[in-house]
Amino acid sequence: MKKFIFPALFAFLFVFASCMNMSGSSGEGGSVRVVLPGSARYSFSQDKADKFVVTISLGSKLVDTKTGFSGGVIEFDELNPGDYTIEAKAFDSNEGDLVVGWGTAETTVNAGESTDCSLSLQPVVSAFDSAPSYKKLVVLSSADMVKLCELVNAGSDFEGITITLVDDVDLADYADDWQPIGFIKSTEDSDADSNNMPFRGTFNGNGKTISYEIKKREDGLASQVFGLFFDNYGTIENLVVNQTYSGDLSDRMLSRGGMICAYNYGNIKNCIVMADIAIGTRSDTAGICKVNTESGKVVNCFVTGNIENQLDANWRGSYQKTGGICAINYGTVENVVSAVNIKTKSLIDNKERLNNIAAAIAARTDGYLSNCYWLKDSINQDGNLKNHIAYVNNKIGECYTEENCIPDPSKITGCGYFDTNSPSASVTAGTTSECKSAQTLAYSGTLLEMLNAYVSASSDSGLKRWTAGADGSLALDF
Repeated sequence: MKKFIFPALFAFLFVFASCMNMSGSSGEGGSVRVVLPGSARYSFSQDKADKFVVTISLGSKLVDTKTGFSGGVIEFDELNPGDYTIEAKAFDSNEGDLVVGWGTAETTVNAGESTDCSLSLQPVVSAFDSAPSYKKLVVLSSADMVKLCELVNAGSDFEGITITLVDDVDLADYADDWQPIGFIKSTEDSDADSNNMPFRGTFNGNGKTISYEIKKREDGLASQVFGLFFDNYGTIENLVVNQTYSGDLSDRMLSRGGMICAYNYGNIKNCIVMADIAIGTRSDTAGICKVNTESGKVVNCFVTGNIENQLDANWRGSYQKTGGICAINYGTVENVVSAVNIKTKSLIDNKERLNNIAAAIAARTDGYLSNCYWLKDSINQDGNLKNHIAYVNNKIGECYTEENCIPDPSKITGCGYFDTNSPSASVTAGTTSECKSAQTLAYSGTLLEMLNAYVSASSDSGLKRWTAGADGSLALDF
């Protein structure tokens, strides 16, 4: 017998969702009886779930799907013995079958036995008209992501609330006007920082993938902000992001962002980014976040794919920063892998300006880079292959040439590079040329073994172990 706990969807109660084996079933097969919630009124927006669709699966194979109603019971009979997963969705038929709740339970079916399962659900983000009061919510669809964006933009920061991604989500239907969650469109070409709304909750990707593409804005502005979130003050974890672009972005001079967020003030961990983006910008682009602030931490993440900056800028000051993990880092980056191919125009360093800056981990850094690994020669600056973890520091207003912008060597430790993007790749400790100081690797073995050694030694029990994916590539064991 297996027991699982879910927060109740109704009446502010928290109950156990459990499956209990009972005797009395006839035949060689077993059976499962799913007891549905009663006709209680839900606390959010006075929505009421009156219909339930329940599925039962054996491993990855769907066995049966049945529909029931409030206060009823759904029975699955003649089941072969084994470990089953029950998944339920709650609908409000008065609102066009709006999905308002979701939950799962697991149970073991034994021959000749009946198993009774009580059922409780977590509310779905799109079921809310205003800020939710529940501590756990779920995302089932792209509509839920859009609703989350609307709620954050309206001032709900979701502090203390965990949002779990239940299925893969594709935002293709919203590609024409998707903006990062919390980003308030400005009539000017600026980040409009004073108007943006922070996200302070926990977004748990649950190992699922969010896919979205960037399209050229048609509003006449020369800026294109991209990313899932704008300001992250909370935690974004266990998420896979697949980001592409479409259309001509070569004239988007102020295009900027990271594939997960623009500014990270909180924690980003256990995330994988698969990027394929080519833009023209004199601003900043990166695989995880544009800026990792002093309070920000990026840990146990992996970026792969391609990032290209097509613009050949020549402005005073350090512009066009492209990083595999961060464009600018003031905080902490640990146990990450950058296997993304970065392509830019030639570096400009004429002792008055420094443009087209790129680095495998962070183009500019005053923060800490620890146990970071990158693909050798993954930076292509107009045909010249470069191999360095970081390029310059963050002396705002002073950093116009490489000579007066050397990152603090003591803040870069245990870092190295690998020749092939493979879990079994060997890692070479970075040199002074590549890391601003000679590196001593903290762990030994293959890339996979070194990454997992950090996870084992970490006090953060939420870090996922690394593994080889089905295609042999590096992956996280969600």
